[in-house]
Formats: sequence, structure tokens, C-alpha cells
Amino acid sequence: MPDLTTSLSLCSLCPKLCSHVCPVYRASAKETLSPQAKMSSLLSLRQAGEQGSLAEALPLYGCTGCGACSSACLHKVEPAQQLVRGRTLAERAEVGHPALVDLPERVFQRAQDAARAILRDPQLSTRLAQPGDIGLLPSCLPRRQQQAGPEEEARQLLTVLDRVRAHRADLPSYGLLTVGSAGYALYAAGLEESFRLYAESLAQKVSELSMLVTTCSACTYLLKVVYPQHGVPLVPKVLHFGELILPYVSALPIARKLPQVTYHAPCHLSRRLKIDAPRQVLARLAEQVDDIAGEEPLCCGAGGLLPQTDPDLAQQMAHEAMAQGAGQPIVSGCPTCSYHLSKSGHKTRDLLDVLCESL
Repeated sequence: MPDLTTSLSLCSLCPKLCSHVCPVYRASAKETLSPQAKMSSLLSLRQAGEQGSLAEALPLYGCTGCGACSSACLHKVEPAQQLVRGRTLAERAEVGHPALVDLPERVFQRAQDAARAILRDPQLSTRLAQPGDIGLLPSCLPRRQQQAGPEEEARQLLTVLDRVRAHRADLPSYGLLTVGSAGYALYAAGLEESFRLYAESLAQKVSELSMLVTTCSACTYLLKVVYPQHGVPLVPKVLHFGELILPYVSALPIARKLPQVTYHAPCHLSRRLKIDAPRQVLARLAEQVDDIAGEEPLCCGAGGLLPQTDPDLAQQMAHEAMAQGAGQPIVSGCPTCSYHLSKSGHKTRDLLDVLCESL
């Protein structure tokens, strides 16, 4: 990936060759939200320094981090990562997005709520990860409905892995984590110092684990790629839940196979990390697995904090993604994507739901 100065130079001279693949630009039809225009706004903000304006900063938030532009770029520029750096510049110039003013407090509160929800459950509180275990990190976001939170996902994770353990004694021991989240919102908002402190704290808490497993695609990318980029390498191996379960799925006693499912490939998982494990697991649970948009992932609008900074645009992207659906039910490899699509009125489930029902 070229550095920031080189990236800005390349993008400012580019005739917008990646605009046609940017889902934000396509859904909004706004010239200011093409990747080239957003990078030009970043250049202006960088040159302005502390005198930067909100008008220069706002376009930087029109990005989900899906990576489609990078895939189309001959120079391998990473606008998504550079725009996050731009959001850091916006915060320093005190022209960050108004919708994210109290984000650190909200992230901390959500993490605390997620931890308390698990600890106050008498069954879950006895299943916490111990040194040497696989640590399971439930998503801190709601699932399908406001009342379905991390404790439901924690139960489902344990249900599936307990069933695996009953048939495959070689599955290593596992337990739940109560750290709340991986801190993706802090990173995506450009809150560099808050994110670094959060990441260092989490890295210390999980240092004695053998593996760290999450169901969220963005958190998987964050833990695998962004933490090391910020000088916070993790001791345990990081896996998406699909990667963990795939070697054992053939041993699962599938009670009911679905005739057909349509798979929504999360951008951070499929395009960025080249992980296809959720789809391979679904192939064991369904007679036929179709892809929602062919081989290329189609961004649903859930990433980059777009649902907070521009909820209408994020919802429009969800509708466009679902318009490509080839059948029902639609299953996403990420509970965050599934939740966003469900909030937009589409019947979508995640991999863990389907696994539990199939068992």
C-alpha cells in the first residue's frame, strides 16, 4: 500500500477509474462521494491543518471500508485506510462528524453492557475463557431485535461448540470473553489515541489465550490486520467463527438441511481477508448455496460507521444489495451485516442462526 502522500498524489491525478465499483458513490449518485473526490477532500483537509473545515471533513465519512476501490486500483491505493487517517485529522482540527461526538462514551457503555449481560447470566458466567482456551468474543451489537444482544450470541456459540465437542474430542477447550468489543467504532471514527488504548487493553486481557474467535467480519479484519498496523500485535491466533468451525462441520449431526440459501459475503471477510469459510460451512447446511452478487462481495452499508453518519445512505445501500438476491433465505457471514440488513426491512439471518437451527 502506498503511503499517504503518494496515495493522495495518485488519486488526485486519477480520472476516477474506481468510481464505478464504489457502492457508496453508486447509491448516493453524489460526485463528492466518489473515491477520487473523497481523497481530494482529504488532501484539502491535510493542507488546511488545524484550519480545516467541516465541509472538507464530511466527505471522508462516506466510506464503509469495503475495499472495492482498492481491488480496482492499478496502484493498490487503499482509500479506506487513508480516509480513516483523514478522520483522525478531522478530529484533531475539531471538525469531526457531529454524529460521533460522544462515540467513545457510547463504545465504553456498550462494551460494559455486553460484559454485564454475560456475567449476570448464571449459565454463561460459569463458561468464561481460561488461560490456554479459545476465547469467544460475542458481537456487542443487537441481533435482529433490540432485546437480542450479546448474551444470545454467547449461548448460540456455546451450543454449537458443545455439540461439536460431543462428536469431536479434539476440539480445544473454549470459553466466553467479557471484553465487550474489539473497538472497531473507535478505529473507524479516526479516534486514534482512544483506539490504541482500547487495543492495548484488549491485547493484555487476551494474552494468555490460544485463539481469539469472533463472528463479526469487521472485528476479524481489525484484529488480524489493523491491530498489528497500530503496533498492537495479539498473542493468540485470530479466527473468524467460520474458520474455527469449518474443520469440524462434517462431524456435526445436521438434523434439517435447508433446500437453498443465498449467501451474503461480508466485505471485510471476503474481499479483504479472502476468507470463504462461512460459505463452505453453509454448503454443509444447505442443498444449494447461491451468492447474492456472484463472486464479488456486495457492500450492504454496515461498515465505516455509515449507519451513524448517514443512515439514509446506509439503508439505500442495503436495499441495493438485497436487490441482487437470488433467493431466500439470505444468510450473511457477519451478524453486524445481518442486523443492518434486517433493520432495513430485509429478511436476513447470520451463519450462527442457521447452524443452531440445523442442529
